[in-house]
Amino acid sequence: MAVLVLAATAAVVGRVPARPWLADPGGGRRLVPAYADRSWRSRFAGRAAALRQALMALLPAAAGPEAARALVPAGSPEGDCLAVLEAVTAGLRRFGGLAAVAAHEVAAHLTGGMWLAPAIPAVGFNTSLDAAGVIAPS
Repeated sequence: MAVLVLAATAAVVGRVPARPWLADPGGGRRLVPAYADRSWRSRFAGRAAALRQALMALLPAAAGPEAARALVPAGSPEGDCLAVLEAVTAGLRRFGGLAAVAAHEVAAHLTGGMWLAPAIPAVGFNTSLDAAGVIAPS
C-alpha cells in the first residue's frame, strides 16, 4: 500500500514516486526493491480504473449511499481508486468482526488476490506435431 500511495501522490504533482522503506519483522527497515516497486505500480496503474468502478458499485452497500457523494477526486485514476478503497474499508469497519481490516486486505479479498498479481500468459499450443505429419489426418 505504501508504494501505491506514494505513486498516486507523486502522479498528482507530476513527480517520480519515491521508493518506501518497509519494516522488517526483526525491527529494522529495508528499502522496497526497485523491480518490485515498478511492477506493483505498473500493474496497479493498468487496473486502477476497473478496480475503482467495481469498488464504486460496492460503496453504497458498505458505507452507505452518502459515501459516494463525499469522495473528492484525487487527480489520478490510481488516487481515485485508492480513495474509493479507503471509503469501502471504512464502511466495512462498521461491522463488528471487521473493525481491524486494512485496505490492502479488502482489495486482496475482493479481487481474489489478483489486484497486483502478474498477468496470466495466454496458453500456447504446440502445433509442430500436426505440421510434421505425426498426427494422422481424420
